Amino acid sequence: MDIRQLEAFVRVVEEKSFSRAADRLFLSQPTVSVHVRALEESLGARLLDRLGSEVVPTPAGRKLYSYACKMLVLREQALQDIQHFLGELSGSFELAASTIPGEYLLPPVLADFQRCHPKVKVVLHILDSGRVVREVNQGEYFLGVVGGKGDERGLTYTPLGEEELVVVLPFQNPLAQKGKVTLEDLRGVPLILREEGSGTRKAFEEGLKRRGMHLSHFKVVAELGSTTALKEGVKAGIGAAIISPQAVKDECQWGIMKAFVIEGLGLERCFYLVRRKRRTLPPPLEELERFILSAFVREP
Repeated sequence: MDIRQLEAFVRVVEEKSFSRAADRLFLSQPTVSVHVRALEESLGARLLDRLGSEVVPTPAGRKLYSYACKMLVLREQALQDIQHFLGELSGSFELAASTIPGEYLLPPVLADFQRCHPKVKVVLHILDSGRVVREVNQGEYFLGVVGGKGDERGLTYTPLGEEELVVVLPFQNPLAQKGKVTLEDLRGVPLILREEGSGTRKAFEEGLKRRGMHLSHFKVVAELGSTTALKEGVKAGIGAAIISPQAVKDECQWGIMKAFVIEGLGLERCFYLVRRKRRTLPPPLEELERFILSAFVREP
């Protein structure tokens, strides 16, 4: 069996498509088909079936898939160990982050990391905080960066920094002309929130709870699945939004929105680097962890 054939087979199973597997491997679809066909011929067994628009493994394919995944992991580990022995870092690794750190805080850090280690490729996946924590806990990702702690046990959270959430309104909104915004003011305007699982929403709910209040005390008119959607909702005049100040710097500078710290509420939150306890990181991810910590954690 050729390792390229096994990799093509594994990607087709994961993507359920020859074309998507080809895109992932940066190969042509005919090349992927040739690899899989050659693998089937060498084993004397059919490995994949087409069911409608999807490609699924046969019983023989399912059995081979688990072995093939282990073989690919061992290959990657061997390459990493040799490169590490030679003093070089290389390989491709995945990192998960919630919206604000993923879109605003990590990109410049990852760019610096890649310049220092050009043979390492880091793929950043942006999810809500709750999902990042769950998938790090389940072993899907070695590292995550989130805007709040989850309930899962067996994880370590290293603080990276803090921010205080703000409420933003369209510049022309009458409330935006005031010098301050209180909780009572906020109860009188339509409110747009992020979806459940978002660290921003969780921080707001926890802040309200400390004041003996609940979301039911407000006129929540929409729940949106991204920070960009939240900003567009505010621009469209749907309502006010609770958001990270990182996300609205430009809009506030351009006079499109106005941002206010909500008087007396205290919506400070911390960003964390999260990982499983006692899970050994591959050398490139050990270096990435050190790089992230050095970028955010300052000595007193």
